[in-house]
Amino acid sequence: FTVLFSTVLMLTQIPSGSMESTIMTGDVVVASRYGIELDDIKRYDILVFEPPIDEESLYIKRVIGLPGEVIEVKDGKVYADGAELDNAFTNGMQNCNGDGIWEVPKGCLFFLGDNRNNSADSRFWEDAFVPIENVEAKAQWVVFPLSHFGSLSYDGSRTGAFESDPPEEAESERELPPSFEPKRSVVLSP
Repeated sequence: FTVLFSTVLMLTQIPSGSMESTIMTGDVVVASRYGIELDDIKRYDILVFEPPIDEESLYIKRVIGLPGEVIEVKDGKVYADGAELDNAFTNGMQNCNGDGIWEVPKGCLFFLGDNRNNSADSRFWEDAFVPIENVEAKAQWVVFPLSHFGSLSYDGSRTGAFESDPPEEAESERELPPSFEPKRSVVLSP
């Protein structure tokens, strides 16, 4: 079991709201350590990675910019090489904080959180780009709480564990099973 989670999968609890409403604070996510080579990564994949601003932590965000692309964030919209990108998975209208233009270098990725108004992501980092070597895993499933269970694969429609607002739940539903102890937490900065 330990070998499985140290070499094939990653299990982590999400500590903040920067990916809401796709991944909620407290959700437990299973991520695959396979399919994280540059050729395997697609726009809108949700990846776990070591950010350039904090080598001791892991973040989880959505891939927006691929190597060689020019990413523009302007007036609440995001563009790649001039084409407006899908934002169906974002948590409400994006404000203008973090507007700018970035050219993604070879071998690097540009990330945004789905909760764009509450996400410290590539827009705000001194070094906005994450080298592909810093990618640890690709998020696949929300597995706990069971009311949020679902795939995190992007299919062009609203993604995440639920199609609308998350259901209200009792505090006891948010508690982890006694045997769950993640080995390395993902840090999602505000």
